[in-house]
Amino acid sequence: MKSGITLTILTLIILRFRQIVGITATTSTERIAVAGYGSEIHNITTPDGYVVSLFRLKNSTQGPTASSSAPVVLLMHGLLCSSDLWILKGLKSHLAYDLMDKGYDVWLGNCRGNTYGQNHVSLTASDRLFWRFSWHEIALNDLPSTIDYILKETGQASLHYVGHSQGCTILFVLLSMRPEYNQKLRTAHMLAPVAYMKNVRSLLFNALKLFLGNYSPLSALIGDTALLQQPILQYMFGIYQCRRQQLPLETCASIYYFIFGGRSAYFRDSALQDAYDSSPAPASSHQIIHYLQLIASGYFRQYDYGPEGNMQQYNQSSPPEYKVANIKTRFPLHLYYSDYDELSTKTDVEKFSRILGGHKTVSHFIPLKNFAHIDFIWAYNVGEVINEPILKIMNEAEEILKREP
Repeated sequence: MKSGITLTILTLIILRFRQIVGITATTSTERIAVAGYGSEIHNITTPDGYVVSLFRLKNSTQGPTASSSAPVVLLMHGLLCSSDLWILKGLKSHLAYDLMDKGYDVWLGNCRGNTYGQNHVSLTASDRLFWRFSWHEIALNDLPSTIDYILKETGQASLHYVGHSQGCTILFVLLSMRPEYNQKLRTAHMLAPVAYMKNVRSLLFNALKLFLGNYSPLSALIGDTALLQQPILQYMFGIYQCRRQQLPLETCASIYYFIFGGRSAYFRDSALQDAYDSSPAPASSHQIIHYLQLIASGYFRQYDYGPEGNMQQYNQSSPPEYKVANIKTRFPLHLYYSDYDELSTKTDVEKFSRILGGHKTVSHFIPLKNFAHIDFIWAYNVGEVINEPILKIMNEAEEILKREP
């Protein structure tokens, strides 16, 4: 009798967890429409079979998209996010719309596995093999496929790029391993860039580093799964409750800061609900494991499969470092960082800048107290602190390019 009651209780608990549905209350298309703009959806297929959706903004009052001569901008999100990151409801300013209003042809990118990258030509998201990738594969497959598709669609030879967090990492990897893509970039703006990570201050990442910072069988076991998408984990972290407004606003804000890189003094509560509706978006657990390996090693290098696996993969016992000396863009990389970002620290960003060489980067240090990881996109003052400088730099670059033969 007791076993029957226990089974019933366990069944009810499981059913309760299964009530957790998709994380997106509204799509990127709907968010853009609410803001008064139009959009197009473009699907691309990567060389290894993932199908990813891109969103192209257009002025709904004029109908068609930007003219073929309009300079193109690609915005790329970070880990556990999607294109929704750039168009969150409840914000005072959005870089995507600011660029659109100034005449730029704006595209919002996505990566395999996230909300808009759940399809594959032969796999489903329920297959473990579907999740067998890190941001390394995103950098060498998704990003070049995205860039090439946009340039072909627009008839342009190059584009401007804005990345946040992982969106910076994948560009660094692409340019390091396929340097021909340097020529396909105009200006590149790295918001909270992540490469070297030895000085990460995040309590969550440093705790996980103890278990997953060095390769073990646990890495393979956990890696082939969707990160933070298991109902029990969402409940334990409070994500489930915060999406349903079952916890105090301050508690939910603290949980979000804990996961996403530090407490912000500039993020407004009006956007918190949509932040939870759009993230944490699905990603492979290998992506965070790869980052944890960077924290543990202090290097910016490829995925560590352990000595035996590395010999099979790389023909050497340790992973090769990325050849960042190959990064040679037409204009210097612009690095935007602060001293209160727990994931992209001032020390690590400035190390990356020194390694690249002063002439290859321009530093934009944000000297504001408690300007955290999410503030580079979502701060109430992001218009003046981030967006205006980016627009100014892009406009200046366009003027230079116009004068060239």
